[in-house]
Amino acid sequence: MNTNDKKGMMVKAKALFKIDHFTKAIPMFESLVAAKYKPAENNFYLGEIWYYRKKYDDAIRHYKISATLYDKASYMPKLLLHSAISFEKVNDLDNAANFYSTLIDVYPESKEAKIAYKNLSTIN
Repeated sequence: MNTNDKKGMMVKAKALFKIDHFTKAIPMFESLVAAKYKPAENNFYLGEIWYYRKKYDDAIRHYKISATLYDKASYMPKLLLHSAISFEKVNDLDNAANFYSTLIDVYPESKEAKIAYKNLSTIN
């Protein structure tokens, strides 16, 4: 698969994601990750799909890969918030609190930080 093919596949996968066609988008994002094409962003989208499907352990795994590969991404506030909520859903409250706190510290002006502050107050 050449770069233009990968770019086109990513555009299509993101369009499918936006209209909640996750079943069709998943193999595309997985192919792009396997091809090492924008693996941080594609893992983020896989994390989002599993988050919305309430498969929190899978979401956490993809979020972790994404954040490890590129921690300056524009979607980091959402990744941190959804990671924290995912940890909360699997009853890992220490990690949830750590992710909420990191989000508040690093992105204090984000809309996600406001949600994190509220959520953190309910688990502490």
